[in-house]
Amino acid sequence: MNEHDYPEIEERLRSLGEALERPRPGDWLAEHREKGQTFRQYLAGNPVRRDAELTTIYLCEIGECDPAQRVVLDLTREFLALYFDAPVVVRRTVPTVAIPNAAKRKHPTWGDRQLLAPYILHDVLEPDRPGDALAYLAFTPRDLWAGDGWNFVYGQADLRRRVAVLSIYRNGHPAKSADAFRLCLRRTLMTAAHETAHVLTLLHCTAHRCLMNGCNNADERDTRPLSPCPVCLRKLVWNLQVEPGAYLRRLAAFCGAHELNEAEWFERAAALLGT
Repeated sequence: MNEHDYPEIEERLRSLGEALERPRPGDWLAEHREKGQTFRQYLAGNPVRRDAELTTIYLCEIGECDPAQRVVLDLTREFLALYFDAPVVVRRTVPTVAIPNAAKRKHPTWGDRQLLAPYILHDVLEPDRPGDALAYLAFTPRDLWAGDGWNFVYGQADLRRRVAVLSIYRNGHPAKSADAFRLCLRRTLMTAAHETAHVLTLLHCTAHRCLMNGCNNADERDTRPLSPCPVCLRKLVWNLQVEPGAYLRRLAAFCGAHELNEAEWFERAAALLGT
């Protein structure tokens, strides 16, 4: 099959690529040396991609969400289906009591009860991953940590084994107010799409403000967009082999319906591509 690699996305959307500012102390790039990933580097890395065999995103829920969190997760399922052009299916629910004590802790300073992200990836998800899983994601209302040296993580993914886990613990209380719901939704959508894109072998973006920026804290995360930069959008469109204009307009419609600012970015991108 002759595949289009969509050079026009980077060419025509160059004006939408906003340069990433210099990291502040405590920001992700101030503490993690990363080089980023060009489109050609992405292709050369033989990325995981959607094809005739890997067709579906599966979800595993770990622990019990409250009703407002449940609405957020239902909308996140809808958003992931649009962002990755794939059906999203809840596969199973795992109670937190089923997680062994060795994969739980109380944070030594803050006292937050946490689950060990690598355990969820490799002991809960990986053995249960369906053969047609493009990605298998775990959602939990519990906080996560990644092992020695980590206070917490918003999420974690394995870039080759098609598994990821994310927490909504640090996303706020969606039942508190309409603004709190919208903030929790935005944060959850961002982490879910970010970690799923990692499953498709997208690395952190270091050049532009982008969905794929690494984030170390809430202030940094809340300044990052739900939209990819033009380079990362090109990676996604190539991976999924979707028609860019229709894809972008579907995302714009979702964002507009839920009062998310990125609706304008997706609309402008579709208009600039002229498709």
